[in-house]
Amino acid sequence: METVVLKPKTQPELDRDDPPPKKRTAVAVADPKEEPVPVQSVYMMTDLEGVAGVDDWDPRHKAYAETAKGVFERSEMQRLLTAEVNAAAKGLFAAGVKEIVINDAHGAGRTILPEELISGVRLVQGVDRPCWLPGLSKGMDALVQVGMHSMTGTPNGCLAHSMSRNTIYRVNGNEVGEMELAAYLCGELGIPWVFTSGDLHACTESARWVPGIVTAPVKEGLGELCAIHMAPVDACEMIQERIQSAVKVARDVTPLKAAGPVVMEVAREEPWPAKLRPGVERVDAFTVRYEGASFWQVFHGYYYNKPDMPLPE
Repeated sequence: METVVLKPKTQPELDRDDPPPKKRTAVAVADPKEEPVPVQSVYMMTDLEGVAGVDDWDPRHKAYAETAKGVFERSEMQRLLTAEVNAAAKGLFAAGVKEIVINDAHGAGRTILPEELISGVRLVQGVDRPCWLPGLSKGMDALVQVGMHSMTGTPNGCLAHSMSRNTIYRVNGNEVGEMELAAYLCGELGIPWVFTSGDLHACTESARWVPGIVTAPVKEGLGELCAIHMAPVDACEMIQERIQSAVKVARDVTPLKAAGPVVMEVAREEPWPAKLRPGVERVDAFTVRYEGASFWQVFHGYYYNKPDMPLPE
C-alpha cells in the first residue's frame, strides 16, 4: 500500500498550492450501518515536543522552573498538548472508536490537563511506572501517536531526541526513536501504528517505517529550538480530520515487529558505568547491547531489568 505523508495546509512554506482549510463546526460520525468500523479500541501515545506552539524544552528542570516564568511556560505547553489530545480523541470517537486509553508519556508523567479532557477517554499519568506503555492490552486495534518529535540526530528536527538528547538507540542495527520503540512494543501484540501528529520530520520518519501510516505535521522544525507552527486551532482541526482517515486504513497497516533474536544497542556521549545491569553487554565505553528472543523481552530487560515481563492480556 502506498505510504501516506500529509502536510499541513495552512503553511505556505510547506504547501503553497493548497488554500487554507475551511472552518467546520461539526464532524460527521461514522454510521456503522453503512460501513463496519474495524477499530474499536485505540492506544494513544503522547509526547510534548511535537505539539504546535512548542519549540523549547520543558522548563521543569530549568533554574527558573518555580518562578512565574517557568510556571507560565509549562502551563502554556500543557494547554497546547491537551488541546491536540482532545482533537485526536474527538476524531477517533467520530470514526466509531469505543475505547481510548491515553498515555501521558512525556517525561514528567503529568503534562496533560485531566480536567480539560473530553468525556469518555481514560488517562495514564504518573511516574515509577511498572512498564513503558501502561494500560496497553492485546485486544487493542491500533496505536496512534500525538505530539511526537523525531529521533536523535535528525537534521532540523525541532527538539529531536531519543529519551535524551545525546542517546542513540539501535534495534537490529537500525537507528530508532521513541515512536519506533512504542510501535515495536505494540507490534509484539499485533497492534499496528496507524497515525502520527507532530513535527514534519517526525511524520516523515513515521512514513519511512510504516507504509500506509497517516500523518498530521502540525509544524516544521527548522532547528532544535525553532519551527514554523500551524495555528493551534488549525493543528487541532487537521489532527481531528486525519486521525479518522487512519481508522479507515488501520486494517491495511502491518504491525511493526522486530525479527528475533532481537539486539538493542544504546550509545551515548558519556561512558557507561563500570557496573551494568544483568544481561547488558558492553560494546565499548559508550555503547551497550542487550539481546533477547523478542523486542518485548529486550526492551523491558534493558529498561526495567524485567526480561520476563509477560505480555499484557
